[in-house]
Amino acid sequence: MIELDAAQLSRVRFAVSPLWEVGLAALVLRRPDPGALFRRWAEQSRRRVDASALDRMIALTAGHDFVPDIFSAMPGSEQPDISEAPAHLRALPDELLDRDLARLDRAHQGRSRWIQSLMEDHARARGEIADVVAEFWHGAIAPHWEAFRRLARADIARHAINAADGGQGAMLDGIHPGVVWTGSALDILGACETSFGPTPAEDGVLLTPSAFAWPHVHVMSNAPFQPAIAYGVRGFGTLWETEGADAPSPAVERLVGSRRARVAAAIATPATTTELAHALGIAPATVSEHLRTLTDARLASALRDGRSVMYTLTDLGRRVLFAETF
Repeated sequence: MIELDAAQLSRVRFAVSPLWEVGLAALVLRRPDPGALFRRWAEQSRRRVDASALDRMIALTAGHDFVPDIFSAMPGSEQPDISEAPAHLRALPDELLDRDLARLDRAHQGRSRWIQSLMEDHARARGEIADVVAEFWHGAIAPHWEAFRRLARADIARHAINAADGGQGAMLDGIHPGVVWTGSALDILGACETSFGPTPAEDGVLLTPSAFAWPHVHVMSNAPFQPAIAYGVRGFGTLWETEGADAPSPAVERLVGSRRARVAAAIATPATTTELAHALGIAPATVSEHLRTLTDARLASALRDGRSVMYTLTDLGRRVLFAETF
């Protein structure tokens, strides 16, 4: 439970955390079966990531739900970049690094020689963890990152509308079925704790939409970091449905036009007209025209989600846009 007074409640904010996504993604790969929603991504990642880096990345998690605080949400902008991760790791207090590595060593029952070597040399630990993160990011997360960021922006906008309509409490109630606003505190049911103890939420709580948190809510509430909650972003299951979703073939571009093909490729992940215009740098009226054409041709469909209309490719649209042969 995270208690919030009125001032703390007013400081609740959203931000995407690339480094926490790395840890949560590795946690998914720890599972003997990642589940239907993650199976395709897991297969792709095991092919793309160097085996040694993959083993080390998984070693940096433990059990069913432990992601060390070294992967805590990075403070700063709403959309920090993974390039900030090395600086974040270099700035970690020695006592925090010691604590996390010691817990990992206990969880692995002293069988990970790599973890034990990191415990002996902090400089080496920071450098090697940064290298493993970079390799894992490149193969497992980077191919889906732009699509995820669009989902995250849409998710944050949706919650902002809920806050405007019903207040911060109503918004918090809609984050995840396991997050309940009691009127004075966030009651988090079945949370996967990544901390050692409670931290006063003096600066509010950081809410981080995640592609890999589902079905859990992950809570980081350990000093010196701002308490944070990672929850499954709405629509994350669409992120790895289609390989090469941002690159329609030249033949399709000649058939429908390059700009319309770009709009079609972008809605491989559901999006609104406004999101598409922002992501593609195209005027909203032009995006709307392309979407009408794609919908009339049954290559796209429109679904109302509250006040928003989300567009996505139909099965026919996916076959036309992404099939190599016909």
